[in-house]
Amino acid sequence: MIAGLRAGIRGLAHLGRRSYLYVWANLFWVFFTLLIVTAPAAWAGLVRLGFVAHREPLVTLDDFWRGFRETWRISIVLAPVNAVALVVTISNLISYAPETGLGFVILRIIWLGSLLLWLICQYFAWVFYFAMERPSFRGALRNAGVMILSNPLFTLGLLLVLFVVMTICTILPAAWFLIGGAAMSAIANSAVQDRLRAAGLEAPATLDEGAVVDPSFSDI
Repeated sequence: MIAGLRAGIRGLAHLGRRSYLYVWANLFWVFFTLLIVTAPAAWAGLVRLGFVAHREPLVTLDDFWRGFRETWRISIVLAPVNAVALVVTISNLISYAPETGLGFVILRIIWLGSLLLWLICQYFAWVFYFAMERPSFRGALRNAGVMILSNPLFTLGLLLVLFVVMTICTILPAAWFLIGGAAMSAIANSAVQDRLRAAGLEAPATLDEGAVVDPSFSDI
């Protein structure tokens, strides 16, 4: 758990080194997220910017647009899938709200847990996607799932940092427009880089399409 907290804090510290780029990219992220259908591509653009910034001395706003262009086709499919998953989960929770039996409590936990896992996997997946020599979103999701399930304490520590960031941005809404998404991107990149190093995969592009992060490394 401590390792997750440290990875999250390192991500935030890194944010200050490229703050002007992150602010501009964050503004574009907000705009394209509001369009809904391009929201995943906008997030991928932010992740691409952070991915390059974490590994190379030279990074520009073009890295955001490159990530956006590379993933807009996936975004067109992924956005409605996310919308349906969210609507179905909320609809189920509302429909069965009056039910108090143990079975229904378990169902609510399963619905919420499945949605949360799906969203968290996507949160990390784009970092893995850009780390692949032959990018595959399915493979990236698989790697994200392996990382989360094999490192529960690390993930919990990271989510605590993420929760604090999201809470501050909610209290100060302007922060979402200026740096909120970029902060989340920097945290995601720092976390995946930490786990790749723990697995002995430190190079920017060391995963192929079928590669899965070794789940045997320790969860500190």
